[in-house]
Amino acid sequence: MKLEPLTSQTPKPIALLTPGNRQLYVETVYGKQLFTGKRDIENALTKLTDFVCYVSSGLQALTRTTGATQWLLSTWHGRDVKMTHVPTGLTVTSLRHTLDGSTDPFGDLIRGIKWLRSYGVKPASLSSMSWQLLRASLSKPLTIGADPELTRPAFFGGRQQIEKPQLYRQTKSIDIRAAYPAAMAARPVALSLRKVHPSTYLNPMEAGIATATVHVPSDLPHPPLPKRVEENAIQFQWGTLHGTWTWCELQAAIQLGCDVQVEDCYAPRRTYDLFGTWWEMARTGRDLPGAASNFAKAVANSTWGQFAMRGGDRGETQWVDDKGNESFTTLLPPRGMPHQFAVHVAAEITSRVRTQTLLEGLYGTTGTAIHTDTDGMIIYKNAQLPTNTGPGFGQWSIRETMKVVEIRAPQFYRYKSDDLDQWQYVASGMTPAQAALTFDRYGTVRTCIAFLDATDVTLPPANAHDEATITRLLEEAKNIA
Repeated sequence: MKLEPLTSQTPKPIALLTPGNRQLYVETVYGKQLFTGKRDIENALTKLTDFVCYVSSGLQALTRTTGATQWLLSTWHGRDVKMTHVPTGLTVTSLRHTLDGSTDPFGDLIRGIKWLRSYGVKPASLSSMSWQLLRASLSKPLTIGADPELTRPAFFGGRQQIEKPQLYRQTKSIDIRAAYPAAMAARPVALSLRKVHPSTYLNPMEAGIATATVHVPSDLPHPPLPKRVEENAIQFQWGTLHGTWTWCELQAAIQLGCDVQVEDCYAPRRTYDLFGTWWEMARTGRDLPGAASNFAKAVANSTWGQFAMRGGDRGETQWVDDKGNESFTTLLPPRGMPHQFAVHVAAEITSRVRTQTLLEGLYGTTGTAIHTDTDGMIIYKNAQLPTNTGPGFGQWSIRETMKVVEIRAPQFYRYKSDDLDQWQYVASGMTPAQAALTFDRYGTVRTCIAFLDATDVTLPPANAHDEATITRLLEEAKNIA
């Protein structure tokens, strides 16, 4: 995959759309206007074809403006990507709730766009703008390449686990500030890999990868390594495991007392500080006023995952009635993407975060970890904080103190804080309002399975040889979904 420095581009004007039932509120730098009725909305959409158009949250609400049959929804891995108004060709992308709670959403959007334009980034989708910002940080072209057949098996998501689903009292939530951007900028990544002798030292500060057989002692409180047990399901396991992991993660396993027998080992052939300058640029957006800072954070957080992108699991949804009650989805053929040759970069980044959560979080705090989710934990109020606690990026800090928290599953809970005696809801990838509705939808669910992730289900830890338990957990995950 080639990464080229960003070249100058002519930006298009932007528009923020707020859809309603046969209504469309449009905000641009030229003014604000509410359009009502199908004909006026269609005329407005025609005039917006030269604009980059956004909605604050859900794309499918656009179907209510002119009728669902006029819209085409593009999806990727089950997630809504963009809506296209078929008669005009106008496309709309979502700001993914980054402006929620803003008293001036369009003003905050303009502030975020101006911040990006200062680096030469033109308005586009959040993912596209994040990639442009990375390119804007480059001083020279780069080539990133490694065999995806070797590297993709080392790519896993974050750790999600709970002690058990129940009500807990007197707890606090802690997390790593800007965990992923900080991990990205912590040290260089590998642009390419070379095979080395299996006896090579697995330096956790270098972005290597190895295939190994690992024995994880059953008395370890938290097994350190993820294992893919199905295409869309992972699990942290005790016992004897065979797989591919980064040097960073394997060295953490060794540190915890696991026996690691390396079979194939790959060291960086070329390394580069790919994200150092990028993070210097990206973090300036965190100082923007209002919800513009949330917009900037979303742009930064949309960067690393693109190194793991695959061209499969794409679809298009259309509706057969204007009310949007009936729809059909067409699966699109996979397309080759150069990102497949850079998946080792994503594997390295995610392993850095998992390792920090494991060593500093799970093994660095006292008592039981009630809830663990990627870069954050819920622990008892009297529990010791990780030694790497502080105000800096990549450090742990207390996010909330809770007098009561009801955990129903990993990434799925509600709590009352010390300052507010009302339930506040949390569900993976959802707004608080959506999370509250999901609590009603899954009212009877109590599980240790992290089932809300759109890509990988995470099963609770088990022994790698306990096939009966693993089979039961996989079946339970399917029944929940």
